[in-house]
Formats: sequence, C-alpha cells, structure tokens
Amino acid sequence: MTHKVALFDVDKTIIQKDSMFQFLLFGLKKKPSSFYLIFLVVIYSVFYKLKWMKAERAKSSYFRFIKYMNEQDLEHFFNTMIKPYIYPEALMEMKNKKEDGYHILLVTASPYAYMKFFNQFDELDGVIGTNLVKRGEQFTHMIEGNNCKGEEKVTRIKTYLNEKGIMIDYDQSCAYSDSVSDMPMLQLVNQKYMINRHKHTAGCEGLTWSL
Repeated sequence: MTHKVALFDVDKTIIQKDSMFQFLLFGLKKKPSSFYLIFLVVIYSVFYKLKWMKAERAKSSYFRFIKYMNEQDLEHFFNTMIKPYIYPEALMEMKNKKEDGYHILLVTASPYAYMKFFNQFDELDGVIGTNLVKRGEQFTHMIEGNNCKGEEKVTRIKTYLNEKGIMIDYDQSCAYSDSVSDMPMLQLVNQKYMINRHKHTAGCEGLTWSL
C-alpha cells in the first residue's frame, strides 16, 4: 500500500540539543560519584576520531550512566531534558503533516530506550532509534546491532514500513534533518529539508525553526 510518509531526524532537528550530551548531564546529576565515566567518553571519542575504534563502541560510552536508571528515570530524563527543548515549529509541522494524512516517523541515532517516549505525542506514528542491549529489565550501555545512522537508517525505515505494509509514495513524501549524514534517508523521498543549516545542500530545501 503506497502512503505519504514524513521522516524526521531528532537531535538538532526536532529538539534544539544533542540528546547524548543531555544524557551525560542527567547521568552526572543522578550519580555524581561516577564522574570518572566522563573520562572514558573523552578517551573513546578520541580513539574513534583516530579510527582506532568503531563508532558503536565509542558511542556506547555516552550511555554508561544508564546502568543506574530504571524506566521511570528514563521517562523523567525525557520529560525534563528532551521535551522542553522541542522546537514548537517542528511539533506544528508534524501535526500539520499528520492532519494531511502522512505517516509520521522519527528516525534517530539516539537510543530508543529514551526516544521511545516521543510516542506520547499523538502526532507520531512511530519512533526508530539505536537499540541498546538489555539484561533482564535493565538496559546496558552497549549497542545492539548497528548504530542507527546513515545507511542504517534506511535499512531500519524499510524494515519498519515493510512490517506495516507501507510503501513510500516518493513524490508526496518528505524528510527533515540537520545533517548531511542523513542524506541516505533524505533520498527516500522527493521533498527534502535541511534544518537550521546556513550552507546550501544540493537537492534540499533550507528550513529554519525559529527559537
């Protein structure tokens, strides 16, 4: 079944902040005695930049505080460190698209463990994010499978839509992102929007959410 789809990145597209750094701040407030974990983040980030470490392992260091959190903590993090930074214009865009009959899907490289709470918004039909390994009911910082970025976003989107029995109506569908790393996702649709970017990006319209 062909359907109009609207694809949205999240960090710096739907929200003003980078949720990974927000998560570090939240983790430090919850467990100040684990400040040493920040040094691991710095070291792993340097190793990744030097190409000594895979992206998944370097990125997982940002989520080490999650071992101190339960579902209530993660929902509290979303409500206090993510939700307040949603661009009102982005939420309105999603609402308008929903009213126009679009299937609204958020696709983020950030963990589904806390991005899933976007599902509380009636404007959305689904959320896709990077999966973290669970041990029983507890999330770990380790990434399950691949980091949901670049081509992996396309793979995850196609899997999601296939399970829903939806085929993208290319001409009518749209996608929004702040980063050229999302170009594979943007290529799935005809209407491509780069958010809050001052440099021209070929094939994409510029769109600015006001603060």
